[in-house]
Amino acid sequence: MGDDGRARILGIIGAVLGAALTIALGVYLVTTAHPTVKGKTVIRWCVDPNPIRKEQVKLFERENPRIDVISDPGADAQRLLTQLAGDVPPDVMALYDPQSIRLFARNGVLLDLTPYVDRYRIPVDRIYPALDPYIRFQGKIVGVPENCGPYVLFYNRKLFREAGIPYPKPGWTWDDCLAAAKKLSGHRMLNGRKVLVKGLNINNSDWWFFVWMYNGHLFSPDGKRCLMNSPEVKKGIRYWADLRLKYHVMPTSSEAQSMSPTGAWGGDALLFRSSVVAMNISGRWMAIQYREEKDLDWDVVSVPHGPNRVTLLASKCYAIPKTSPNRAAALTFISHLLGKDNQLLVANYGDGIPTVDDPAIKNAFAYNPEYPHERSNQVHLNEMKYARVQEFSPYINNLDVSAIMGVELDRMWLKEQSPDQACDRIADRINAIIRRNLANPNFLD
Repeated sequence: MGDDGRARILGIIGAVLGAALTIALGVYLVTTAHPTVKGKTVIRWCVDPNPIRKEQVKLFERENPRIDVISDPGADAQRLLTQLAGDVPPDVMALYDPQSIRLFARNGVLLDLTPYVDRYRIPVDRIYPALDPYIRFQGKIVGVPENCGPYVLFYNRKLFREAGIPYPKPGWTWDDCLAAAKKLSGHRMLNGRKVLVKGLNINNSDWWFFVWMYNGHLFSPDGKRCLMNSPEVKKGIRYWADLRLKYHVMPTSSEAQSMSPTGAWGGDALLFRSSVVAMNISGRWMAIQYREEKDLDWDVVSVPHGPNRVTLLASKCYAIPKTSPNRAAALTFISHLLGKDNQLLVANYGDGIPTVDDPAIKNAFAYNPEYPHERSNQVHLNEMKYARVQEFSPYINNLDVSAIMGVELDRMWLKEQSPDQACDRIADRINAIIRRNLANPNFLD
């Protein structure tokens, strides 16, 4: 890496971590980043601590006995930047959103995989097209997504039966969902006690469905304007607010806390697992938790839609730093992650949809005999045609966007401002930062 590239990375780290942490962590990493095993190449894989990682490593090492993989559960962008600046890069690293990929690629950190695609048989051309923002930057292949997940709606079949409501069908609308949620909300007996049940739960950060509901957008096509104050977006956000504040079919934060079996905020998964929320919107990865609840009778259906049928698509990509000391082994590992054996492992585990569009892998995903009650896995595959990755602007950091959205939407939930006022405030604040960054691009580093 050149001095200019290293200087840019250090500038980023200085802003987010401070020089002291950079030095301290760098010294530590020098001694731990790349252990050696006699006769083998050892690569370090920075990724989340999902239990499937152990199974993936076992599978790879069985098929590639001359390469050992160390799974390092430290894939947050700040830590990765520190390692790269300290010349102790991982060999393969996970990047969790398109803007993070752009940040690393713009600073010249990522290996261009384009020349290696054919040699290492990396099937980029068979990955779902919707995932392109996770793959390419300025025409170069800089990462490969291994799995993904279009958001779907999980529903409690038992609660639907008890309320006398037909199970929802793919393609249903938000008005259909609201009608069901009204009937599902109220008090019921659970384990000998009367508890509050809400028909629907949507995480406060999953506002994308309502930004897009009436064909709205968060940003203009060139990314130079935030469009939260457009009539289309305001209409969608008003609908979302009404679900909680007018129709009371979604729990407030305080209700969610009291509804949690632990007496504290237990997360969306815990509320649904405990049958105090009848419907929850999330991705395929929730199946891992719901499988553990043997008495939970659940299924999935498409996210409800308005005039625009769309759902959110989540993924991550695996990239190789230019300075990886084990480039060939890292490329072998990335090729393996998109290979059939690993893709079948992903299909069966429940972590997401395998990204390679292969009929055999799709069939394995659609029906897993170990979990015969999972009747509607095909829904996840079908929703890919409506799935869309989150929008971003190259002129503002996603952390700033999320912080502004969180503050202003919280004020909406507390009834300190109306949905329209929240949208106006969000647009004003985001556009002010975009204007500043356009005037001084150095703010973007």
